[in-house]
Amino acid sequence: MSGSLATRVENDTTSLLNARRIAALPPEAEREWRAYLERSDRLRRFDQDSMARELTRVGRDRMMPAPDTRRSFSIADADRAATQLDDDSLRAFVATVLSFQTPSGGWSKHVDYAKGPRRAGESYFSETDRWQYIPTLDNDATIAQLRLLAAAYARLRDERWRGAFRRGVDYLFAAQMPNGCWAQVFPLQGGYHDAATFNDDAIVNVLRFLHAPEDTALFDPERRAAAHTRFASGIDCILASQVRIGGRRTVWAQQHDPLTLEPASARGYELPGLSGRESASIMRLLMDVDDPGDSVVAAVRDAAEWFRAHEIRGFDYSPPRGLVANARAEPLWARLTDLETDRPIFANRDGVKLYDYDRLTDRRTGYAWYSREPAAALKQYERWSGEHPLRTPHQNR
Repeated sequence: MSGSLATRVENDTTSLLNARRIAALPPEAEREWRAYLERSDRLRRFDQDSMARELTRVGRDRMMPAPDTRRSFSIADADRAATQLDDDSLRAFVATVLSFQTPSGGWSKHVDYAKGPRRAGESYFSETDRWQYIPTLDNDATIAQLRLLAAAYARLRDERWRGAFRRGVDYLFAAQMPNGCWAQVFPLQGGYHDAATFNDDAIVNVLRFLHAPEDTALFDPERRAAAHTRFASGIDCILASQVRIGGRRTVWAQQHDPLTLEPASARGYELPGLSGRESASIMRLLMDVDDPGDSVVAAVRDAAEWFRAHEIRGFDYSPPRGLVANARAEPLWARLTDLETDRPIFANRDGVKLYDYDRLTDRRTGYAWYSREPAAALKQYERWSGEHPLRTPHQNR
C-alpha cells in the first residue's frame, strides 16, 4: 500500500475502511478492497499534485476557495442550461464548467459557474481552502456536469468535449466500490463520507446516468458496454443493502457501512435509520430496470409494503412548527425511522436520538424531517406491479 494511504488508514481506527477491517476480510475480498483504496490514493495524489504545481506557479501557499453559489449546481440546472442558453452562451458556460473538472475526472459542489472559469490556484470547492469534497457525488455533483456535457453535445456536437466526458465516466467507474456501491466522496475523504451513500440520491443519480448509455452520443462502445456492467453491479449493491428487520425486508438507510452494508450514521443528526425520502428514489429506480428479475420485483414489492405500513395521515409538515393537523393532507413519511422501535427519529447536531420533533433546537429547520416522495413511488408501483408479477412464489423473508 502506498505511503500516504497507509498512514491515513492505519492511523484512523474509526474509518469505515481502516486497515484492521480490511485485513479481516476473506483473501479475495481483501485484495479487491485494497485495490480500491490504492485507486483512491492514486487519484488523490493526481489531483493534489496538479494543484501543488499550480500554487507554485502563482506563488501561493494555499488554494483560494472557488466562487460559492450557497447551493448546488443541480441536474435541473444542467438541463436548463443545455436547453435555454443560446449557442455561444452555452459554449462559454460549458468551458467554465470544464475548467472545474478535477484531473481525476469529477467535480466538486456549490460552485458558482456564472463567475467564469477557474483560475490557477483556485480550489474546485467553494466553502473552504481545505481539501474537501474534491471531487464528490454529493448534491448532484459530477452527474449534473456530465449530463450538461451530454445535452450540450447533442445540440452543438463540439468534439472538444468528448475527452472531458470520457474522463468523467472513467471517474465514475474508478469510484465504484467492489460491492457495486459508491461513496459520497472519491477519492476517499474518510469518516462517514466513505459509506455507501444513498443520501441525497448519490448512488441513484449515478445509476440513472449509467442506465441507458445508448441515449448519450458521447459514450463510446467500450464505455457503453462497461456502463451496463457497472449498472448491474450497482443494482446488486441496492439489493444487498435492503435492510432486513426480524428477517423481513424493509427499505434502505441513507448510508450503509461499505463492508457489511449495515445502516450507518452520517452527520451528527443523521442517525442510522430507515429513510423514507431516499428509499422512495431507490424504489423508483428499481421500477425502471429493464426486464427485472424476481430479486428486483421482490425488493420493490417489499419496499411498497413497508411504505404503506408507515404512512402518516392527517398532517402537513410545516417547520419550525413540525406536524400540523390537516384532515385533507396527503400522506407523509418520516425521513428517518428507528431500526429498533419503528418510530420516527430526530436529532440535533449533538447526535442524541430523539422521538419528539419539538425537542429539536439547532436542527428544527434546515432539514426535511418528513417528505411526500414515497407517494409518487407508490403511484408508479400501482401500474408497475401489474406488469411485473413474481415468476416464483415469494414471501418477505
